[in-house]
Amino acid sequence: MTDAAIAQWQTLARDATRLSDAKFLQIYALLEQLGDKPGIAGAFDAMRPRLTQLRPPRRPTVSRLFFRPAEDLFDDPAVYTRRLQRVSRGTLPTCWKLVRARLESALVDGVAQDILKADPRDPRVMARVGAPLWEAGAQALAAIAHEADSNLRFMVDNFGRDDDVLRQIQTLRDVLLLGSVIEDLKQRLPERPIGDLAESHVEAIKTVMAQLGGAEKPQASAPVLLVLTARMLRPGVVLKMLTDMRVTGNSQVERDALTRDLSGVVVGNLLRQTGSMAKAHEAVPGSGTAGAAATDPAHRLGALAAVAERLTDGLTSVNDSVAVLRDKKTADRVAAARSEIGEFVLSTVLGDVEKTLAGLMYAARTGIATPPDDMRRAEIAALALKRSAKLAGPLGIQREVAAKITEIRREIDRQTDRMMSAPGARGDPEVRRQMFNHLRLVEILSGSDEAERMYRDWSRRLG
Repeated sequence: MTDAAIAQWQTLARDATRLSDAKFLQIYALLEQLGDKPGIAGAFDAMRPRLTQLRPPRRPTVSRLFFRPAEDLFDDPAVYTRRLQRVSRGTLPTCWKLVRARLESALVDGVAQDILKADPRDPRVMARVGAPLWEAGAQALAAIAHEADSNLRFMVDNFGRDDDVLRQIQTLRDVLLLGSVIEDLKQRLPERPIGDLAESHVEAIKTVMAQLGGAEKPQASAPVLLVLTARMLRPGVVLKMLTDMRVTGNSQVERDALTRDLSGVVVGNLLRQTGSMAKAHEAVPGSGTAGAAATDPAHRLGALAAVAERLTDGLTSVNDSVAVLRDKKTADRVAAARSEIGEFVLSTVLGDVEKTLAGLMYAARTGIATPPDDMRRAEIAALALKRSAKLAGPLGIQREVAAKITEIRREIDRQTDRMMSAPGARGDPEVRRQMFNHLRLVEILSGSDEAERMYRDWSRRLG
């Protein structure tokens, strides 16, 4: 495939993100048919944020099955961060090419035939099909890493001079060595992103940890825990299981080291997500097109507030584990993450919410209530601010959030006073309708009791 053809496919993929869901999926199906041809990976990178939301079924291939146990650790090249035990998607095509060259053709062909016979929707069946591939692939990755480490020409020709790729290959190898264990555990836990864990889920995780080394060799379960924390909204729940292990002697030191490493990975990932999400214009599920959602200020505020809530929840979950470690470096990283997420909220939510509400509620529409569509957007913006208020304590931004809510409440009062003081306001249905619009915002920002108090006051004024 020529460079021009590759560029055309990537342009098509970028343009597809602005289409409706149905048309977007048609383009995706077209690209799927091209398989692993050069340049298609870049096209999928452009489509991935939207694909993450729509989650269409993917055509099973040997290469996809090979990477399946580690898929939660993959990042697009633009947001990949070094030393977080994650893997750049840009590394995968070369990695698979080198692995494929070292695998026996009979094994690859057999797996390909089994994939065709298997139900791709049954993860247990796919895990059985993939088991021999993961075992052989882990050995191939070890050989590739060894050759890259000892042969500079091989390293440069395949990966360039950055030795970070060797860390990525090591991460892949460690995960694939436990590929069957990881895939079996995934099937016994909720779908990602994992929120709350039932007792049966906790027992499943503890059983795997015990089988792999238990309290005496906690490091043996590190690849499983790495994947598991990447799938969880509150990864600190898993870290707490680790810190709660009753161990003695050298095992205690090993457990603390593993907890420290995983805590660093979790906090680093939160920081990485904060930095990338502050720049992103994510599509809102159900909006129809990614472009429309990205340019709608209210929907964007809602999406960013939801991201901040998820990141704060994840950060708060590691507090207990970090406190147990009594490690200043780790504690400082948590504090830095908390500060950065707080700044994220201040700049992306509080920075725009008042302007967004003003544009929707108080534009030059004298005598006309806010239209229903604009009112829905105003509610989304107010809810984004309310979500930020719930995060204010953990992030240390109570004063700023309270000041913003007070500011908006005062503007609502000013606008309501101006509206009710206009001639003929008493019998004007549009005034009544806008009064209820304002009350809805008050209810979101200050609660139903305050909205009821305001309603009684405004109703007396209107008679």
